[in-house]
Amino acid sequence: MSLISAVILIVTVIIVYSVLVTFFSVLFRITGVSKTKSSFQVISLLTNAGYTTAESELIVGDRTRRGIAKAAMLTGYFFSVLIASLFINLFLSVNFSKINSEMAAIAVGFGALILFFILIRLPFVKKRLDRGIENLTAKLFKRAAKENYISVLDTYGEDAICNVFLYKVPAILEGKMIIDTEVKSKYNVNILMYDRKGNVHYVTRDTIFTAKDSMLVFGRLDAIREVFLLHDHSHDEKENEAKVQEVKNTNEISIISNYDYQVLAEIQMTKVPEILKGKTLVESHIKDYFQINVMMVSKDGKPINLTKDTIIEQGDKVIAFGPYQNIQSVFGELKTAEK
Repeated sequence: MSLISAVILIVTVIIVYSVLVTFFSVLFRITGVSKTKSSFQVISLLTNAGYTTAESELIVGDRTRRGIAKAAMLTGYFFSVLIASLFINLFLSVNFSKINSEMAAIAVGFGALILFFILIRLPFVKKRLDRGIENLTAKLFKRAAKENYISVLDTYGEDAICNVFLYKVPAILEGKMIIDTEVKSKYNVNILMYDRKGNVHYVTRDTIFTAKDSMLVFGRLDAIREVFLLHDHSHDEKENEAKVQEVKNTNEISIISNYDYQVLAEIQMTKVPEILKGKTLVESHIKDYFQINVMMVSKDGKPINLTKDTIIEQGDKVIAFGPYQNIQSVFGELKTAEK
């Protein structure tokens, strides 16, 4: 590969890489992630830098977003290897005896790259580029869509302005004029305008929405999701019941004091873990195996004297000292197992 070819290819790959950042950001926004958060997550994924912020739960907690994240990580890995190999090729291709004659071509190539990044920072260029990529991505997503989706354009505290694509009209809107629905009165969601078959319309009191409509809406993000995302409410109720039951069956651990990696903790025994079930503290070997010292046990709200024959039972309150991870592992055992 000639030096000039290597430079052109590097410039092209970097431009494509920057376009991919916007592409994957749009995909995340279509699934309901805000513009700022989606950009940060995509850059983290494509650069293989990893991400450990609380915002990452937005990605790993949703099946569609996990799929997009996997694609972004694989793409980022591929481009990282490609760019590294191209730079190695570029270095090996340098003919130092002819470098002066090729410097002009190299300067033009990297100058074009710098110009590209300057141009895409200009507000009107950036807006048109983002809109073009978003429209293309949205069209592809619509063809593959099997459910309604929400693209978050911007957030204002708990409020957001979003594009909503209706794969299917939700029950609250189906066959009804907008004036006869509870979208505004109950959810305080404002539908500003809608796109039907490429034609943009303002919403009037007698507007009736149909499948494949795209609309611009404003309101609380959780309310927008509640209105437009399709739900199996019976499934939701069963899921909520299961979550309530899980909470009831999970020991409650409260940290009283923290001493580096060790803690003094209070545990409300909703269910006794296997290591303690029917065993005395000595028989359980909780101190030998986990370095956990049981300092106090209360039964029916009254502290008892600890002996080698003390058995911890359901409903007891325990004060324990030891490594936080070990306390969580032992007394949060049920929660971990049920996940």
